[in-house]
Amino acid sequence: MTASKGIWRTDAVAAAVATGAAGTIARALREANGLTLADVAVRCGYSISALSRMETGRQPLRDVETLRRIVDALGVPAFLLGLAEHRPGTTPTTTHVARVETSTPADEGDTMRRRAFLAAAGMTGASLALPHQATAVASADPAAVLTQRLGDVLLGPITSAEPAALAALDRALHIAQGDFLACRYLDLAHRLPLVIAAAEATSRESDTPAAQGLLATAYTLACRVLTKVDSSSGLEWIAADRAMRAAASAEDPLISAEAQRMMASAVRRAGHYDRARTLTLAAADHLTFTGPAPASAHMAMHGMLYCSASYAAARAGDRDRAAELLDDAAATAQRLVGDPLRHKALTANIVSHRVSTSYLLGDAGTALRHAESLPLSQIPTVERRARLLVDTALAAAQWDKPGYAYRILVEAERLAPGEVRTRSAVRTLVTDLMAVRQQAGMPGLARLARRVHATSDN
Repeated sequence: MTASKGIWRTDAVAAAVATGAAGTIARALREANGLTLADVAVRCGYSISALSRMETGRQPLRDVETLRRIVDALGVPAFLLGLAEHRPGTTPTTTHVARVETSTPADEGDTMRRRAFLAAAGMTGASLALPHQATAVASADPAAVLTQRLGDVLLGPITSAEPAALAALDRALHIAQGDFLACRYLDLAHRLPLVIAAAEATSRESDTPAAQGLLATAYTLACRVLTKVDSSSGLEWIAADRAMRAAASAEDPLISAEAQRMMASAVRRAGHYDRARTLTLAAADHLTFTGPAPASAHMAMHGMLYCSASYAAARAGDRDRAAELLDDAAATAQRLVGDPLRHKALTANIVSHRVSTSYLLGDAGTALRHAESLPLSQIPTVERRARLLVDTALAAAQWDKPGYAYRILVEAERLAPGEVRTRSAVRTLVTDLMAVRQQAGMPGLARLARRVHATSDN
């Protein structure tokens, strides 16, 4: 949900801006947007009580990260709470409180903009630069934070959540998915447990297919991120099982297919490779992608399921079946040329899986050739780009090129610090690199090892 432009100029918002209090402005924008505190809490990842304290001034609303979360949750332009604009889905390493402009477009309200800036920044004609997530990401262990926060909600009990409007819940889930695709895993660890708790409360109050679908999607997202960390917690099993249960009532074959794909992923991580492949292909069989005009979303999911099945086959050492499944996925991708976005995404996933399956089968040279065949710019999301780079680094190390593997990891960290500092495979690889003799070609390896929390136990 995005605020309409008229909301910026309502009497209530204008009066709030005139007070010069950021909390009062946030409250006026929330109420003008028809949102409850519970709705905003789900979207931005803060508790209802904390938001209430911010709005009433009992808790000063000055922190730039908090302001950014509230701006995103309300769906309003950043300047209304005194922040410089940033593109949706991006996470700048530095967030600026903007300078007050002496001339702004009349339709945005010069006085309102100036007062909003003053209320948030507490100064005139100056800029305040504050760090966003860079320090936290460097010091915190994203895998540990994810495991702890998701463990709290998965192992329960869930006691403090309140139901939310489906539209608000959908928006919050969309933001959480954006965190995942951008590898903002610390943000996700903060937001996703609250989304899950609210989705559970909402599904209990409104046991509809739509509510169950949102609940299944939330648990599916939890399972996706948990597959990046060490599997010893077993939390991915719980998330996958709950996703399957909710998906059964969602009446949406795409939601069911993705939930079953995540269950297969948990099964595969436990070493049951043939069963994982069977589960994944069974999910593909329930999709409708035949006939003269098949749904492109079903075709895209079908291709993705075949990619996942090929990975399970490679884990089992079945080279021929892995290649056959990826060729079938490629044939499906060809049928998506009329849908450029889905065609691009599936094609990138196929190449990524060719890299990973070749590596698993011990063919590092082939893996590297596949990696070189796809420019990173052709991969739609940061998460997929970073995953390809990490898999390429694994293949380089397997081919006895530790220096090359290290350089790729550095590139991956530059692109997506969250991915490199979260994945258990990276920790194992960096630990292995620390043991090789060719240290001269890997300057900064020890510092990288600290950043990714690699230890001799990995």
